[in-house]
Amino acid sequence: MKKGILLSLIVASGCFLSCQGHENSKAIPDEENVEMTPNEVVEVPSYKVVDGRIIPTDGKPMIVDFSATWCPPCRQLKPIFEKLAEDFRGRITFVTIDVDENPELSQSYGVQSIPMMVFLNKDGQIQNTIIGFQDRDQLLAAINTYFGF
Repeated sequence: MKKGILLSLIVASGCFLSCQGHENSKAIPDEENVEMTPNEVVEVPSYKVVDGRIIPTDGKPMIVDFSATWCPPCRQLKPIFEKLAEDFRGRITFVTIDVDENPELSQSYGVQSIPMMVFLNKDGQIQNTIIGFQDRDQLLAAINTYFGF
């Protein structure tokens, strides 16, 4: 019994630590005004990157999910994030940024642990940052708090 609990704690801490500080050599182009195509959730470009900051171009608030395909909590969050994107379509833009494919952008937002969600107002100003897995109810509460929906 004690071995099972200890093993569970070791596995859980390993998953948490595995999602911190992972680096990859891929980078986005080193340009000042790079138009980004959102990963997976959004179908058309709805933001641009200016001086390392995401600026929404659709006049809507935005939630940016910094994640990676190798991260178990990120994979767990993905269907929740995608369902919220459907539920709030037309009111909030949801974007997923792969930290391995966009290390400079991730660095400019101070991403040190993933998943990390950044809530941006329609002008690209940070309203809040949430680190770690969040269930649907937690995300709905944050959306209500920061965007009033």
